[in-house]
Amino acid sequence: MKIHDLQGTQPPVTSGKKAANSVSGAQFKSMLEAQLQAVSSPVTGSPVSSVAATNQVPVALRVESLSVVEATINNLESFGTALQNLDVDSKSLEPFVEALEEETSSMLRLKEQLPADDPLSELLDQVASVSYNEAAKYRRGDYL
Repeated sequence: MKIHDLQGTQPPVTSGKKAANSVSGAQFKSMLEAQLQAVSSPVTGSPVSSVAATNQVPVALRVESLSVVEATINNLESFGTALQNLDVDSKSLEPFVEALEEETSSMLRLKEQLPADDPLSELLDQVASVSYNEAAKYRRGDYL
């Protein structure tokens, strides 16, 4: 099969010359220093600083939330591994499911203490959803 008409589909070839408005090394250095100073000096009343000031969440709450999320993910992985083992009976899966149910309620309790627009709140919601669904599937009999 031969391809004959390729015009218009390829980008134009440039000559490799430098652009007329290129910046020399000294100009770049001064521009970089100006930008670094602008970034390092805090601007009062900026939207970023006001949002950060109003959304202060206690560190202990963040650590507890992340710990519960990590424990839930580890429990979900262990539950999945146990499900893959055909020698495991359904009664031995019960501790995993009970832990998932407890962790789901803990995550929902922690989520209520966080601002709605906090990314950690979204993470708690997503992990709690997965955890709840897996426990519900077990209780419904999907894994028996």
